Amino acid sequence: MATVETWATEKISEYTAIYPFVGTEWVWLIVAVVFWLWWHVKTSAKENEEFDRIKSRGLDTNSYDEQRSDW
Repeated sequence: MATVETWATEKISEYTAIYPFVGTEWVWLIVAVVFWLWWHVKTSAKENEEFDRIKSRGLDTNSYDEQRSDW
């Protein structure tokens, strides 16, 4: 394993990648953003489903405290 001993500018060109998968940063960023968006959509849909289920029981918004045991 190559260890960088000095960061002198004339020596930098001698080193290759200092971490694995160099060049895939954009791919990982896109994967992370897609996962983040998917998670928000999925969570929002699930919360709306639970809200609609509680609302369909004929309860008002002040009855939330009574429904906590379902969560």
